Parts: sequence; C-alpha cells; structure tokens
Amino acid sequence: MMKMLRPGKQTLIISFLLIALFFIASCGQTSDNSTTQTTGNIDEFLSDLSSNSFTVQEGKLQMIPIMDLASEGLVPSCFGNNAGFPYLSFILPPAPGQNPANGQNPPVNYNADDPGNYPANPNIAPPGVAYKLRPDEAIVLIGKTPPKARYFSYRSYMALTENKPGKDYSDVFTTGDDIVGHYHRIFASLGDPLNHLTIKTENTPNGAEGDPFSSNMILIVSASRDTNNRVRQSLEKAGYSSSIINDDIITPELTKMGLEKGKDTFTYLVRAALWEDNAAGQDFLNNADKYNRVFRVTPQTESTANLYNTPELRKRGTGQSEFNIIQSVDSDLETIRQGVLSKFAVSGYTYDELQTDIWIPEGYTGIAQDIDVLAEDRDTVYLRTNDFQLNSDDDFVVVYGVNHETTGKSLYCNFSFYGEELLNGCAGTNSSNFAGTANEYFPSGYGNAGYYYTYRLGRICTSGENCVIVEKSTGNPKGKAYGVDNNKDAFLAFRSYIEKVNKVGPAAYELVYDRAIVFHKNANGK
Repeated sequence: MMKMLRPGKQTLIISFLLIALFFIASCGQTSDNSTTQTTGNIDEFLSDLSSNSFTVQEGKLQMIPIMDLASEGLVPSCFGNNAGFPYLSFILPPAPGQNPANGQNPPVNYNADDPGNYPANPNIAPPGVAYKLRPDEAIVLIGKTPPKARYFSYRSYMALTENKPGKDYSDVFTTGDDIVGHYHRIFASLGDPLNHLTIKTENTPNGAEGDPFSSNMILIVSASRDTNNRVRQSLEKAGYSSSIINDDIITPELTKMGLEKGKDTFTYLVRAALWEDNAAGQDFLNNADKYNRVFRVTPQTESTANLYNTPELRKRGTGQSEFNIIQSVDSDLETIRQGVLSKFAVSGYTYDELQTDIWIPEGYTGIAQDIDVLAEDRDTVYLRTNDFQLNSDDDFVVVYGVNHETTGKSLYCNFSFYGEELLNGCAGTNSSNFAGTANEYFPSGYGNAGYYYTYRLGRICTSGENCVIVEKSTGNPKGKAYGVDNNKDAFLAFRSYIEKVNKVGPAAYELVYDRAIVFHKNANGK
C-alpha cells in the first residue's frame, strides 16, 4: 500500500518540483545569439522602432494572380510565368511624404497640399506591388515560411527603371509620365534568392540543416547596414532571436534608390513549387497575410551612410556535365527521337524539329544591358525553343530529353507552353510526373531509360497518355491568358531548379538541353 504524505510535506515537494521545472525551462533560453526563443512580440518591436525616430507602416504579402491580371488587360503580359506555380509579392504603402499612386491609400501623416511631396510611383497593377525606396529604408517580413514543398524562395527585384535618353523602348513595357518619370520594365533579381536550403528559420537556426517549412522566420530587405542593425536591435528587444533573421540586400551600386522622379522602383517575389499537401499550399497562397506581416520602416532623419556593397553570388556548376553522368546520352536521345518520329510522323502529318537555347540571362546582366529579364531567378536555368504555331486542333508537340532531376542537376525540372504575345505560361508539367515516360522507346530493362522523359502537348489528350492539354485563348472562361489560339506564335520553356551541392541553379553548359518536335496535320489529311 502506498504511504500517504502529510499535507505540509506534500506541498513542499510539489513546490520543489515546480522550482526545478522552472529552472530547467529557463536554461533553454539565454541572452546571447544561441537563444531558443525565436518568436517575439510584434507590438513591442513596432513600439521600439516608433519611439526611436522611425516611421512604420504596414503592408502585406499577397498572391499575384498574374494570369487574371493579364486576361483583364491590367498588365501587358504574364512576364513568362512558370505554368502552374503562382507568385506572392509585397504590397507596400507609399513612403512618408510621397504622393499615392492611383488606387493606393496615402502614407501616414500625408498632406496632399505639401508642394514638397515626392511624386507617386509609376502605375502598375496591383497598386503598391512596385515601389521606390530610400537607401536608408527597410522592409521587414515577420511570419512563417511556406508549408512543405519541393522548393521555395524569397528575392527582391528591380521592377522598373527610367528610360535612357534617345533609346527606343517600343518593344518593351513602358509606363509613366512627365510628373513621375518615364519608365520601362527590367524585372531583374538583385542577388541570390533565399531558398529552402539557405534560409534561417526556427527549425533551421542560422541556416543549419533541418526542416525549413512552416517555420518562423524574419526577413529584412534594405540597402543600409545602419537601418538593418537598428531593426535587428528592436527585434531582439521584442524577443526575437537573431538566428531566424535573414538579410535581403539591395545595393545602391546596382540601382538608383530614392523617392525622386526617375529613381528605380522595386518589387518582391516569393516562389513555391510542388506542395506536399495541396490544400495547405493553397491556404498559404490564398491567405498569406494570415501567416505573415510586412512593414515599411522609414528613418525620420534620412541618411545615405554605411550602405551595403554588391554581394557575391553563389557559384553555378560542378565541372561534371550530364554528358559525363550519362555516357551514352547522344545515342539515347537519338533512339528517343527516332521512336517519336516513327510513332507520330504517320501519314497525313509533317513535323518541325525545334531548337533550344538559353532564354533569359541573369539579373545583373539585365541591369547592365538595360533589358527585360522577366523576373528571372538564379535558382534555375531558363531555356526555350524557337517560335512555332499550332495551326489546327490536330497539331501537337512532343517534348523529350534528360530528366535533370535524375542526374542530380536539379531538385525538380519542368516545361511550360507559352504564347509569344502575352508570355503566358498556360500549360506544362514537371519532373514529379516524368518517371517511366520514355521507357517505351528503349528495350525492356535498359538501365539508362530512367534518365529520360517524353511528353505530348496538344488540344486533346487520351486517358493514360503522358500528355498535357493546351487550351485556347479565345472564349476561355478562365480568361484569355489561360490559353493560346491556333495560328498564334508559341514556344516552350524549360527550367531546372537548384543543383543541391551549390544551393543555386545549375550551369547551363552542364545540361543536355531539352528538345521538342511539332507535328502538323496536313490540310488535306494526306
């Protein structure tokens, strides 16, 4: 029989246990950077900044429905969107003392009659997605990373830059007027993305190995070391650990920062691909503000001291190409080619073999050459075919090549079908669906067959076929950007995301380029 303790002694033991438990819990938190406390108090953070000569305004993180915006004519194109993978972006209020753009609320303490107000940002939809920044400002995101997926990343971009005198911009998107300045789109990344292999989160403190998904994190976007340091101080005072704070550096060496007429505008993109749980992924996309808060932080006294230099970029390539990895790749691809022609170049069809080459250069190149690089991302390589047309509903395309995931050159790869007019990625698929799709072209049990893929794209697909439907644009109930009509210029693009060893996109010269053949039904059917 258990011996009962007297009430006084029982109370003493319980008190001792509570004190011990408190002591053990307290040992898990320290005042240095190794603290396990990663979540703090946002109100305390904002209060500390506001009481120390900073103006703080809240923006938001939201999904950008680029296909819908292009369908409604609110943007001129889809900017080469990756088919099936939506984007999130910051929507920011104007800076203090800056006029609002059309459809945008004014900044804090705004005086519309002040002749010293800075001009508004050039109009671009949705309002607030492109914004000017003073060199000493910061954008702070506090929240959670996307739920489990194959990939995610965060990166700032130069969105629009001022037109150069005497240069013809008739073939690119332009906006502005004599008041705000005349701008053209350049959409260039300003460095390496923070991706799921490099980001600092609660589960991957200081970038350690771990599970970075649905994990607390903080992001500071700034060109100023001083503002970055001051924001960090306020975050740590509010209970946040430095082990989850990430920097996204905008460098004045590459950009023209400021609120004056003609200064560059910026934007931000958050990418995610291939959710493990589609419902969780869609919830994150549709309700990003439920998981994240975004703030524009402006010093009340402007300073251009102690700004960042241009950061180094991660190195692409390993020295080992796919020609090394697959010794017989040339003959294997010729085997697939001959098999595809035998299968599809039947009576009544002709065919054109497309050429594949590099599509988009990197952001720094875009800035240096003053060209639109369509929001490229250093975590991938961009390849594309030359233009072609589907001339009838019976026409189709067959794509084939190396599955770059199986060679270790990418965590995932994909292809997208585009209309040239809207640069709308309206159809495609990815390497999660590639396994076994090229087996029919090789003898049973051939060891290299798993390195390859084949897929067909057309207006009609049969059940069980490795096929992607390409919808038409005219009359499409989802919107005109969700398809491409017959007799309209189109092309295919290929992406290969992240060579894991370097935590950045592979080197294009180490890939065996993907290939495509267009099959046309003869008008007379013969």
